[in-house]
Amino acid sequence: MNNSDNSVSSTCADEKLSPAVGIHYSSDISRRWEKINADMRQIQVSGVQGTDISAVYANTSTRRKIPPDNPLPTVGFSCMTREPADDEIPHLVDDAIAQVLGPRGLSEIIKRGDRVVIKVNVVGPSQGLPGEKGRGIISDPRIVRYVAGKVREIIGFDGSADLKVIDATFTPEKNPSDKNNPQSFYYARLQRSAGNSVEANDICYDYDADGILDGGSGAKLVNLDSVQKSDRFLAVVDEPIRGRSEVWLPKFLRTKDQAQGESEYCDVYIGIPILKSHGLCGTTGALKLHWGSMLGLLEKQEHAGYGFGTGDIRMFLDYLCALNRARGFDLVIMDALTGNRSGPANKVEDKDAKTDFILVNAILCSRDSVAIDTVETLLSGYQLDSVPLLESAFRDGIGINKPAHIDLLGFDAFANHKQWLREHYSGCMTGSYPFENGWGNAKIQDDFNAPVDVKVSCKREGTGYMFEYTASEPTPCIHKLARIDLLVNGTVVQRIFDNLNGGRVAIDLAEYRGQNVRCRIAAWDMALNCTLSEETEMKVD
Repeated sequence: MNNSDNSVSSTCADEKLSPAVGIHYSSDISRRWEKINADMRQIQVSGVQGTDISAVYANTSTRRKIPPDNPLPTVGFSCMTREPADDEIPHLVDDAIAQVLGPRGLSEIIKRGDRVVIKVNVVGPSQGLPGEKGRGIISDPRIVRYVAGKVREIIGFDGSADLKVIDATFTPEKNPSDKNNPQSFYYARLQRSAGNSVEANDICYDYDADGILDGGSGAKLVNLDSVQKSDRFLAVVDEPIRGRSEVWLPKFLRTKDQAQGESEYCDVYIGIPILKSHGLCGTTGALKLHWGSMLGLLEKQEHAGYGFGTGDIRMFLDYLCALNRARGFDLVIMDALTGNRSGPANKVEDKDAKTDFILVNAILCSRDSVAIDTVETLLSGYQLDSVPLLESAFRDGIGINKPAHIDLLGFDAFANHKQWLREHYSGCMTGSYPFENGWGNAKIQDDFNAPVDVKVSCKREGTGYMFEYTASEPTPCIHKLARIDLLVNGTVVQRIFDNLNGGRVAIDLAEYRGQNVRCRIAAWDMALNCTLSEETEMKVD
């Protein structure tokens, strides 16, 4: 998150502020949800102002360029080609986290006594076929409970240590697990029974409705819609299209610096979004996950006044960016165990209708919300230029959306998994892959082919060693080559952003003198498909 300039400022709610709209709550939530779903369907007919990046930003110039020495944000990717058992999910989570933070995992960014907040997505927990309520809709409680448990092991229970799990439940009710509210944490679970009721064999957020996350972490559940204006702080963010944007967030989301000595803040903010499509944004991941933290139920449901189907979607995208700039995530762990093809919630009024999701069997992780949402968009099978939120966030300096500048770990694992999804969920209707074409204006990819003719050789030349490489784009090809990585013993030693079809590069291998080394290249395209060359082995003199 980039808050280094003067475009973002924050203050407490009791200081002098410009007039702000008060909190409004709908007296008929079901009616409003029905209208919102109808409006999202209407977008497919009427369209919005701009259906891709070039249309949305036709009259604006790119505000930001990536410096040549800019570190590549890392995105971890862990997957299986079958549905993981309950006891296998922690391994997937740990693997994705370790790819980003290293072998110490969460201990790399969290220490004893820290205050940690975990933002989840529990919108629509009662939706779905009986026996699979919430699947493809809410953040999987197995992931949330495991991450919360790992956090608690680190921070402990003493002193200033604090752990919250938060989301909006669409009511001002203080009790986050109100049994009378079908949107509450009580109904958020991995349902294991065929009926509609919450059963003991379900894996729940809060089976006993005591306001504490199940599983032993002792995390306090918080309904964000119950946090009044007096318990929030104001961040004023200057956005390119909206201009001055006021963001009211709960005081417990402040950084320690933002709190300026007050007791409410958090040291580490973790997001656990779910892999979903979205009727307005195309996809909803880390960037959109902040939406539940905004002030006002009415404003939240009506998406900050964006006029469905006729308005300027840039106004909505700018507000999402303002939320991220006011307080971004320190780490994102994306639940991609399922993928919601036409979300974020079911498009029909029947709460017992089957959710259109597929089993993706993956976990993603990153410290860059834009980078992980870029990978999510590609994992959904969508074209990046049809999801302009990514470009809005990039122009705001929130993160990186350019595939050539994203370090997706696992090399060809991502491309191979997408190919597996295409084969396993073939077709173009419900339950297929890619996700629904045109939903939220997101367009599916027509090209899943990875680079071809990827080769490398390495030989001594003078006092050093010379890599000679080639790579080609397949025919037909939509996604051009993006980057070449040179690898020695499986580690990237140099990245190449030009001369991608072939060239010669001198590499210093002095540290490997007297050893046998393995050399290869990884060729990436603009959809983060990767092809690895064969390894060549040689002894360094």
